[in-house]
Amino acid sequence: MSAFSDVDRSARPQELVRYLGEAHRGLSTPRARLRERLALRPGERVLDLGCGAGHELAQLEEDGITAVGVDPSTVMLHASRARLADQDLEPRLAQAEGARLPFRDGVFDACRIERVLQHVADPAAVLAEAHRTLRRGGRIAVCEPDWASFTIASADPVAAAAVSARVGAGTAHRDLGRQLRRLLAGAGFTGLLVEVELAVYTSIAELDRIIPLRAVAERARAQGAISAGRAADWLAEQEALSAAGAFHATLNRSVLGWAQRTDSCNT
Repeated sequence: MSAFSDVDRSARPQELVRYLGEAHRGLSTPRARLRERLALRPGERVLDLGCGAGHELAQLEEDGITAVGVDPSTVMLHASRARLADQDLEPRLAQAEGARLPFRDGVFDACRIERVLQHVADPAAVLAEAHRTLRRGGRIAVCEPDWASFTIASADPVAAAAVSARVGAGTAHRDLGRQLRRLLAGAGFTGLLVEVELAVYTSIAELDRIIPLRAVAERARAQGAISAGRAADWLAEQEALSAAGAFHATLNRSVLGWAQRTDSCNT
């Protein structure tokens, strides 16, 4: 299970906070797309479900949006509060699980969920709660990876498949990205739109920023999917391809889904 499934009980919560800071720099494009698709207007109330260290909360507040952050982690909420305070922004934070939100029906104009559903026990329950707390006509935007989409070129397809099958193995739902349309529709949302960002990696160093290839190959060996010798040979092949400019790996890094709540709701 990923450490992000329970940050406060993980062995390295502050390391996870630092990781979010590093990842923030590489997520500017999907985050901008989420804001664009939500078509946020100043004064609207937006729920940032799984707000983490508060990077997007601060951006929304600077844009004149009333942003409310929810996270189950005390560590993450402390980081969010500190970030907002450093920028003289008002913190609006609540500690809660996504499947049990402490808000009445129909209080938000929009909801954003970014790289959260892959870590929770019941993504459908979280989306049902998001649906409940949105007003009629409210919008939702969700961004998740599809770790199960990973592919890598190799002359040894058996070893490549064994390694690929273990990319994202620590997350609760490694194929969450490809499930977005189904889950959003199941929660009662309509007007569904799904967009996929395909990332292409041309070197091991580039891939290592998001997927530690050697560690994943070691996991495949440790689990008996491939022998130690085959794993070593396969990694040597990948290193040679990388050095020669012939390395090729792909991942549906960001699957972005947008929808609306169009049924009636209590307010």
